[in-house]
Amino acid sequence: MVKKLIVENLEKVYRSEVETIAIRDFNLEIKEGESIVLAGPSGSGKTTILLCIAAMLKPTFGKIIYENKIVNKLSREELIEYRCNKVGMMFQSFNLIEYMTVFENVAFPMWIAGKKKKEIKERVNYLLEELEIRKYEKTYPRFLSGGEQQRVALAVALANNPNIVLADEPTGNLDRKNSDKVIKLLKKETVEKNKILILATHDEKIIAKAEKVISLKKRM
Repeated sequence: MVKKLIVENLEKVYRSEVETIAIRDFNLEIKEGESIVLAGPSGSGKTTILLCIAAMLKPTFGKIIYENKIVNKLSREELIEYRCNKVGMMFQSFNLIEYMTVFENVAFPMWIAGKKKKEIKERVNYLLEELEIRKYEKTYPRFLSGGEQQRVALAVALANNPNIVLADEPTGNLDRKNSDKVIKLLKKETVEKNKILILATHDEKIIAKAEKVISLKKRM
């Protein structure tokens, strides 16, 4: 049976002195082996959608359903399993651990998941080679360029072979050559392995080549 990720009537409202609606009545359905691009300007809710799907942000209203379970109603134990093994997110701000080397950053999700040392080493080395950052494996994030940190962040997202990969502006700091490599690896590790890929991007070339695009508008 083909697994689906379904987002129903998603709404996220931030409340402070002023109420801000980040996203309203957003719907999405994607099957394994498919990819979707979320396109739109800053402030259109792309990152909010990804964070809700990753169960790192709780929606104000609506449902996120995967494997016949409502993700935003999972128990603490189920949430840990989902975040650790089901979904991987590449953050626009990288979210690398400053006191860990590149190798350790990529290995960290695998350590948390209880993977064996041999498997961790092989997987980390493979990802670093594919992204051409193996030479930085003993380097700390602060000594890397924005583009290099971005590629490390992608390796972190892919480390545990998640069923759902979410990439927030995955090529924002990269030149065209490295952008093409990143997109190629993302598709190789997701769509070609019958997994789900959701990209949020401003990159017109990525949008033009996407099999499906959801265009979002900036909310006032």
